[in-house]
Amino acid sequence: MLRFKIISSRTVDSSETEKKFVAYMVQVNRETDLADQDPANVERRYTHFLDLYNGLKKEQPTLLNNLSFPRKTVVGNFDANLISTRCAAFESLLDLMSNDSRLRDCPAAITFFQDVELSEAKRLINEGKFDQALSILETSFKLLNKVYTDRSRVVLCALCRIVACAGASDGTLAGPVERWAQLALRRYEAVSDSDLLLIYIPLLHTCINIWETLGRDKSKLVEELNDLRKRGMKVDSVPTLMEAVDTLDTM
Repeated sequence: MLRFKIISSRTVDSSETEKKFVAYMVQVNRETDLADQDPANVERRYTHFLDLYNGLKKEQPTLLNNLSFPRKTVVGNFDANLISTRCAAFESLLDLMSNDSRLRDCPAAITFFQDVELSEAKRLINEGKFDQALSILETSFKLLNKVYTDRSRVVLCALCRIVACAGASDGTLAGPVERWAQLALRRYEAVSDSDLLLIYIPLLHTCINIWETLGRDKSKLVEELNDLRKRGMKVDSVPTLMEAVDTLDTM
C-alpha cells in the first residue's frame, strides 16, 4: 500500500522568475509488514498540484467528485494557515491516488511524479554535468519505483535513463551505474511489451560499453545481441539509449 505525506514546506526565492514560492516536500512510502526504511522525497509547488488536480479531474472526473481543492490566490501565499490548508488538501488528493491505480496511471499523474526531475536531469546532461544528473535520475527512479510496478513503462524508462546517463558520460559513470545496468537487464528478462523492447537493444549496447570500461565479461551480452540479429532484429546502427528512451516517451 502506498502512503503519501507532506512532511515539510519552505519558502524559495527563485532567481529565474524573481518571485518567491512555497515548495512542499512530498514523502512516498510503501507500507508492508516491515516499515519502509527508505522513503522517496521530492519537492513540488502549488502549481504542480493544481495541474495534477485539473488533469485528473479531466481524465477521471467521477473519481474526484467528492474532493475539493484550494483555489489559487494572488496574495497571502506564505501565510502559515493557508500553507497548512493546502498541505491537507494535497494529502487528500494523494491519498485518493494511492488507493486507485486508475488515477496513478493517468498522464497527469505521471507528469506530476516525474517531469520536475526529468527536466532538471536533461538540462544537466546537456551541460555535461553527468554526476549531478545521475543523482536526480536516481531520486526520480526511487519515487517512480514505489508508485508503479517494477516492469511498468514509466519505471523501466526511468531505470534506462540512469544507464543512458553513463553512456552519455563516455564511461566516467560506468562504476556508479553498473548496479543499475544489471537491474535493468534483470527486469527486461520478463518484458514482452513491443514498445518497451524498442529500447532493449540500445540498452544492451550501453551495457556492453559499461562492461568493457570496467573490464567485465561481456560475452553473454554480445551473445544476446547476436541471437536477436539471427531472429531478424536490427541490432546495428541503432539510436543511443538516451535517444531511444526519449523517443519512447513521446510515443
